[in-house]
Amino acid sequence: MVNGCQECTRLWREYAQATNQHFKLDNQLQLAGLKHEHEVIQKLTPDVQDSCQRRIVVRGQIIAHEKQAHDGAAA
Repeated sequence: MVNGCQECTRLWREYAQATNQHFKLDNQLQLAGLKHEHEVIQKLTPDVQDSCQRRIVVRGQIIAHEKQAHDGAAA
């Protein structure tokens, strides 16, 4: 992340939000598993997968941005 770069700031903020959402949903899924709440598990599983995929996509956007805009700065 390059200080002062608005796109870096935006992307890292988005990544933090995606990560928080993923962990929150994953924790809910784990708790539902412990409680044997099969309907909740069925509902949360695709949400957890989607949130994981979102994290991966945003992380890729960060890497691409840093390579393009900041001459390959470490992500």
